Amino acid sequence: MTRANKRPRTAKSEQVRGTISIHPNGYGFFQPETTGSEEIFIPPSKMGAAMPGDRVLVRLKPGRPRSGHREGAVVKILERARSELVGFFNGSFVVPRDERIRNWFHVPCSRAAGAVAGDLVRASIVSYPGTSGQAEAEIIEVLGRELNPLLESRLILHQYGFCEDFSGRVSRELAEVPEEVISRDAKNRVDLTHLPLVTIDPVDAKDFDDAVCAKKFDWGFRLWVAIADVSHYVRSGSALDLQAFKSATSVYFPDRAVPMLPEKISAGIASLKPGQFRLAMAAEIDYDPEGRPQRSRFYPAVIRSCFRMNYQEVQALCDRADPELEARYSSLLSTLEEMASLARILHRNRVQRGAIDLDLPEPHIELDEKGEPTDIFAYPRLFSHRLVEEFMLQANQAVAEFLSRKKMAFPFRIHEPPPPDKIQELDQFLQSLGLPLLARDRGPHQVKPRDFQRLMQRAAETPLSELVSYLSLRAMTQARYSPENKGHFGLAIDHYCHFTSPIRRYPDLIVHRILKQALGFEKPDGTPAPQGLAEACEHCSERERAAADAEREMAKVYQARLMSRRLGQEFSGKISGFIDAGVFVQIDRPMAEGLVPASQLSGYECEPKLHTAFTCSPRMELHLGDQVSVAVDSVNLERREINLRLLALLKSAFTRPAKSLMPAPRKKQRPQKSKKSRHGRRGS
Repeated sequence: MTRANKRPRTAKSEQVRGTISIHPNGYGFFQPETTGSEEIFIPPSKMGAAMPGDRVLVRLKPGRPRSGHREGAVVKILERARSELVGFFNGSFVVPRDERIRNWFHVPCSRAAGAVAGDLVRASIVSYPGTSGQAEAEIIEVLGRELNPLLESRLILHQYGFCEDFSGRVSRELAEVPEEVISRDAKNRVDLTHLPLVTIDPVDAKDFDDAVCAKKFDWGFRLWVAIADVSHYVRSGSALDLQAFKSATSVYFPDRAVPMLPEKISAGIASLKPGQFRLAMAAEIDYDPEGRPQRSRFYPAVIRSCFRMNYQEVQALCDRADPELEARYSSLLSTLEEMASLARILHRNRVQRGAIDLDLPEPHIELDEKGEPTDIFAYPRLFSHRLVEEFMLQANQAVAEFLSRKKMAFPFRIHEPPPPDKIQELDQFLQSLGLPLLARDRGPHQVKPRDFQRLMQRAAETPLSELVSYLSLRAMTQARYSPENKGHFGLAIDHYCHFTSPIRRYPDLIVHRILKQALGFEKPDGTPAPQGLAEACEHCSERERAAADAEREMAKVYQARLMSRRLGQEFSGKISGFIDAGVFVQIDRPMAEGLVPASQLSGYECEPKLHTAFTCSPRMELHLGDQVSVAVDSVNLERREINLRLLALLKSAFTRPAKSLMPAPRKKQRPQKSKKSRHGRRGS
């Protein structure tokens, strides 16, 4: 064969191990185990017998398609993520409630456990899809027939792998945990019981993991942040520890919290209840009058919180709006004034540093005595929220800087800069609004946090403020845990970790153990996590995302139940998204999102990158953020979906250039995995 006739050499197919996530439409994304590796797109035809969360072996397709994502095919299931499933029994099969699981599971009569058609059941998987014969399951519990919020919450927790059961070895270890602080445990700790420390939390909070106070001196300020010493009661490698690591985070539903740790710890001995002695890890930070940190100290302490306060009370005291409240907290007023002064200075410094504050509305779901939703509205963000937030950020940053100086390996909380392609796409769109993100002489790879901050400041003076914040959030990467420090883009700082919430976040518990090692209070060869640090960071990041997804799903349950009682009613709202299937609308109040199906919109065409859609009859150009009038057409409680009918376009969010009135020919876009962000109650 001559050189000219030789066949070109094909690239060898690479095989990698990792975890698969699956979309209800059948496609998925594969995350390789190698740290920092990009996600791989898996088409439905290449999914094989994989189920959500499975550890799999994937063969990568050579080359890179124009869409950007590399493609692959599942060639082997290495480890199954689940041994149980929840679904409706139809008399012969369990139909999974989780739409990401495409297979039905056959149930022999001998394994039906008395279930009848129509029952919602929990089943143990006997054989998986793709093995010899059909997928098979055994019913182990009949959950009920009628969907209600409590049952829905159980289904969601099961779907996302969260456990409420603290039995077996965990229960036996829990029995040894004391109800009150034992005097010997308080030895060799700094006594802070003389300080006017207070907890500031939501009205319905049960776990109080931080107490704060500040004092003003001639030389500046001193801040104390006392954090529940959970690591004293949850020893590394114990059954309690392994169970906490498995969940890695608490989950917060409107009607209840699903704690990472048993309530005896989370709401008991570790919770910083007023008037009770508690063990804590304290951060003590000195500032000059301009709020610049001068010195930081960290130590085990014993504290006694003076008051359990809520955000509304603190705000009323800061505003001097409630004389009765002032009388009740008269002994605390001067301390609170000094705390507020320091918080304002710290916030001013954060703004000057260029930190980003998107300030998006946070929905609050109001329930009646039966647990049914009565309203969903935007929860106001108060100065009291900012006060606590500033103090938590300071403690987290100070601990990260201290551990870095000590050359300790620990989980950083990192937030990487947005990808340049996302920035370019966002900037092009913002330019059409007259709100460019970047200066003309700077490229998308040169974006800084201050660029976003200035954008928010300019947008705040226009009706586009919420829209710009939302689009900016979508362009951001998601904050995560990492053994490698890459800085925190959103906070505009170089060193950051999570230290302030060990009751509800496992990474904070790891940081506490490592901090004790650095201070000489724990053995330097101790193991702070059940797995290696890199694996623990990856696991905790994944569980954080799972908790956010679970909380969103539960919010959909309440939205659907509330709007099912509002059929036919008209509401105002804003367009919140476009997909081929239709237009998403966020109703103003109650805050519920529904879909106007494309079938109702004659000649519907959407341009996702332009955040625009077009209809023929009537001829309309719809934009993200447009104010519209809609009616509730139908609600599917089982699928948690709200269908709307578009009544009128009330007000356009902006005026686009004339050239955008005619859409360009559409190209099929590969589905992109949505990047969602979870804002915790404390820290970032």
